[in-house]
Amino acid sequence: MKRNLWYFGLEPIKSRYTTQLCEQWMPNTFAEYEDTLEFINVSGTIVSQEIKIGAVLDAVGRGIYSLSQCSNFLKAIQNDEVKDNDILFFQDFWTPGIESIFYALDLYGIKNIKIYTMLHAQSVDEYDFTYYMRDWMRFYELGFDKKLSGIFVGSTIHKLQLREAGFNAPIHVVSLPIHKQNTLDILPFIPTKKDVIVFSSRLDKEKNPYFMVSVAKRFLQENPSFEWHVTTSGSDIRSTIPGLIDNLYQYAEIEPRFKILTKLTKEEYYNELASCKIQFNSSLQDYVSWTVIESTIFGADIVFPNYRSFPEFIPSSNLYIPFDIDSALTVINNTLNNLQIHESIGRISDLGRQMEGYIIANDITTEINVWHEEEYCKQLLNFKHKI
Repeated sequence: MKRNLWYFGLEPIKSRYTTQLCEQWMPNTFAEYEDTLEFINVSGTIVSQEIKIGAVLDAVGRGIYSLSQCSNFLKAIQNDEVKDNDILFFQDFWTPGIESIFYALDLYGIKNIKIYTMLHAQSVDEYDFTYYMRDWMRFYELGFDKKLSGIFVGSTIHKLQLREAGFNAPIHVVSLPIHKQNTLDILPFIPTKKDVIVFSSRLDKEKNPYFMVSVAKRFLQENPSFEWHVTTSGSDIRSTIPGLIDNLYQYAEIEPRFKILTKLTKEEYYNELASCKIQFNSSLQDYVSWTVIESTIFGADIVFPNYRSFPEFIPSSNLYIPFDIDSALTVINNTLNNLQIHESIGRISDLGRQMEGYIIANDITTEINVWHEEEYCKQLLNFKHKI
């Protein structure tokens, strides 16, 4: 008998990765288990495609979308559609209204519900925007943890921080759950490489954008044939740092090789990644990074800080000393002299996505780490396909 898998995806926002993740990558992941799982997307109400206030998602829009998802699921409980042994998968740990679901499940006597979630940062990360909320948020986080059958995170350092904060649920290190082939299919052909460096992280404080600009200025002065592109799919670039955007546009007027590209379609963005020579990152925070996975899938080389999660999966030759402009420039120049394709990053991240499906479908509690146990994870998936 099939079990229901109730999927609480993120709201699809054009400037973020959420449409692909929640409408393609994860549904395709669970399609492999259609004999045992009935995938049910729990819909929500989208307020706007623009992020007005907030960093990752809109502060109000996130709440409204999550609350409407929870409301729709509560109606499913009321209509006797939710059964013992069903599975709930929350694509983001921060899903406001989730306590109403726990409350109703207990009172309705629905038993043996398995609950999983992807946890991207939260208040354990001193660079995350939720860190200053930790005086009230930590109680919520640890309460949610007690209900969980499994947590998915991108990197080992994040798992260790969660353990130090008191999280007890099984924590699986799976990178970020990209679908490599679905991603490649968006770009009809791979363009010719150009003398371009791309920066496509958010321009918020935790991404250290002023350092990026300092590196870009020095690099462009020393390399007159190159351009430096800052990209977004949003209608304009935005930042939580007052005055930053004005400074970027002022510099772009002075230096036309520093280009700010907005309103990019996904195909246009992937074309940027495929045609550039280097994807540059200056983040203080990333637990892995969508930018590093997508850029390496399309053959860009990478220059990232030797910080937090990055040394776990990026070669040391591509890492620079954090906050050190000279070090960043040295690594950029060395990388340009010996461009590499880092195929393993996308491959292992795709494996992590598949392992999420395997773990959820089979109620696996033994923790896995795709960065350190690639062959073991492959064996588990191969065994599944032989059954």
